[in-house]
Amino acid sequence: MPKTKGMLELLKKTLFSTKLMADIFILFAAAMGIGTFVERIYSTETARIYIYNATWFEAIMVFFVINFTGNIFRYKLLQWKKWPVLILHLSWILIIIGAFVTRYISFE
Repeated sequence: MPKTKGMLELLKKTLFSTKLMADIFILFAAAMGIGTFVERIYSTETARIYIYNATWFEAIMVFFVINFTGNIFRYKLLQWKKWPVLILHLSWILIIIGAFVTRYISFE
């Protein structure tokens, strides 16, 4: 049982880390940049297939939500004096949820 608790703490520490956040921000920006070039060179549909609608791109956004949510509790942002940072984290979570709603419910 103690080994499981240690693994859980390691997973929590990794998922809520600032380094992971920085890495996925860079990966996300690079993917969107590459997607822009793919769209220009080939077509919008090609960029959607290989980048924007890809499972790995969605996984990046899921990791964003997990990290933002975990950091709300890790840095104890549910305090009045930290409300600006809390609002920032909540706004990013809301934007990403909006992206998922748009992706799965909207139509062209």
